[in-house]
Amino acid sequence: MRITITSLLAGLLTVTGLTGCGTPTQIDRIEPRTAPVSFQTYAWGTEVLTGDTGAPAQLVELDTELRGTVSALLQSRGYRQVQSVDSAQMVVEYQIAVVEEEFASEEENESWDAQFDSNAQRGVVELPDRSGAPRVTLSVGIGPHNGMPIWGGSATKLMARPEDKNERQRILNKAVGELLKDLPPAS
Repeated sequence: MRITITSLLAGLLTVTGLTGCGTPTQIDRIEPRTAPVSFQTYAWGTEVLTGDTGAPAQLVELDTELRGTVSALLQSRGYRQVQSVDSAQMVVEYQIAVVEEEFASEEENESWDAQFDSNAQRGVVELPDRSGAPRVTLSVGIGPHNGMPIWGGSATKLMARPEDKNERQRILNKAVGELLKDLPPAS
């Protein structure tokens, strides 16, 4: 399932367009290909990020907040966490990416408009400075161990105030709720 989420994340980062601070979160959900399935237990298939692994503090903080948000949603729907993926009926995989700067080529994406940077070399467009506002992309996939994800997808949002914990939590709650809205209650 890690390969699928990585591919989904890479594809979404490639096609992510210019969004303003007041624009909605861009959501790309997994469309279930099988009949609805109901489980009771879950385990995390993704290791917790820590500062010891060399991950930036911003990613460690988002990792912790995303786990808490997904866990709260799963528990509210009656799912019970178990420690091992081998004893879980479904596995939760996720990734978080924080993009500080973006560059695009007009040849790669014709929707980019060269007017954003009139001094740019031909074929390269630099997006306007967003005063440090990062674009956060999160991907969540839930499904059977070693199987394709059944629920989830990716969400991308320009985070105007990344230092504001309340804003981050609001964005995570909304994105995770949208990505997992089709997840049925535990059976």
